[in-house]
Amino acid sequence: MKEELEIRKLSYLRNQKENPKSGNYRRYMVNIYNYILQISIAGNKGWSKASTREMLNFVYEGTPDHMGYEMVEKFKKTLRDLGYIKTVKAENEWRTYILKELDF
Repeated sequence: MKEELEIRKLSYLRNQKENPKSGNYRRYMVNIYNYILQISIAGNKGWSKASTREMLNFVYEGTPDHMGYEMVEKFKKTLRDLGYIKTVKAENEWRTYILKELDF
């Protein structure tokens, strides 16, 4: 069942890439991934703190909506569930690691 759900989510995201007028869900997830990646590279640590509050403007390209915080949390969860990122608590802080490149 979990595998079927992942396949459906990936199919939905790939469809948005092919038909960008269908919505922003994919775009926001890609922005979150890119934010985490940029912070990981800039700090030369291989991980990012990836604070939701800090991500908001980047993800929504300067104009977050009233549900922005909750949506960023949802997008991060989807990226975790699909195996693109991993969040680990180390040294009393949450760190987000990129596990694989986006393929949607």
